[in-house]
Amino acid sequence: MATDSTVLHCSNDQCRVSETGKCIEGLPLDSCPHLHRSEAASDAAASLLSNKTTSLPEPLQLPSGARLSAEDASAVLRAGEARVLAIIAPADAGKTSLIASLFGLFQNGPVGEFHFAGSRTLYAFEQACHHARAASGRAKPDTLRTPIGPVKFYHLGVGTAPPSPVLDLLLADRSGEAYRSAADDPSVAGEFVEVHRADSITVLLDGERLLDVGARHNLRSEIEMMLQGLIDGDAIGKCQRIALVLTKLDLIQTSPDLDRQRTENDFCMMVSSVRNVVGHMVSGIVPFRVAASPATDVLPRGHGVADLLKFWTAPSTSIARPASNSAKSSRAMARLTTIIE
Repeated sequence: MATDSTVLHCSNDQCRVSETGKCIEGLPLDSCPHLHRSEAASDAAASLLSNKTTSLPEPLQLPSGARLSAEDASAVLRAGEARVLAIIAPADAGKTSLIASLFGLFQNGPVGEFHFAGSRTLYAFEQACHHARAASGRAKPDTLRTPIGPVKFYHLGVGTAPPSPVLDLLLADRSGEAYRSAADDPSVAGEFVEVHRADSITVLLDGERLLDVGARHNLRSEIEMMLQGLIDGDAIGKCQRIALVLTKLDLIQTSPDLDRQRTENDFCMMVSSVRNVVGHMVSGIVPFRVAASPATDVLPRGHGVADLLKFWTAPSTSIARPASNSAKSSRAMARLTTIIE
């Protein structure tokens, strides 16, 4: 006799012993040669098997490590203290090399007073560094150019000696062609969210182009027009600071004395020119000289990057409003001051 914990089965397809409990040939169940028994599934197991709509837990979403979108960068800003860094440069000025160099320096230890404190874009940093490494199989180090498209961000967490709080750096990565277009059409500057929100703006001046007698004048004009386009597009604000960075310093250092001195003079003139164009609109303009990925051994890799990192981490400051020297009027209406934001 079958119990509640067993199920009867018959090899005869016509037999319904599992339903009726009787052999189709009238034989006792214990003596039927075609009958066999199996353990019955528990009610809970049977219910689970019969429920085809059983929901599974949501899969864990891991970060891809790629460059952040503007929305993801906004989430970092909301999470804690952070700095947005807009890096503006014509094509091939060394922007990707600078970003890759900073990441590479942290792999060897602290950079200046700062320690590495994590990154959400490790994969993107590795991609930026790959073509400059021996593992790429290239005979000459190289870096990838930033593709044309929406702005993306590299993320880097830094801190001084523990247990200091972590400061998140968001390094904006947009193609130089996009910034160049602002010189022709200032209205496109409204799309540069990274410049509007930037705590500091870094402008890269290609040292190799400054060395070239035929290209140096075009570089100065190009930088001035890019900045003027950002001004006309209301993308630059009074709380921002500007870093003017002369790149590829190693090539300048190994040039003949006359070329080296001429290039240094050109850079100083460009610093003065930028101060005349935009100095009244920002809280400070500071020059830097770096060799992020030197092609020679005259300077170490990442020369000058530590000083630039310290500039990037400094808090924003607003332009000091000049004190009014006008004589105080006896009429209250005449003492009202107009504040232009």
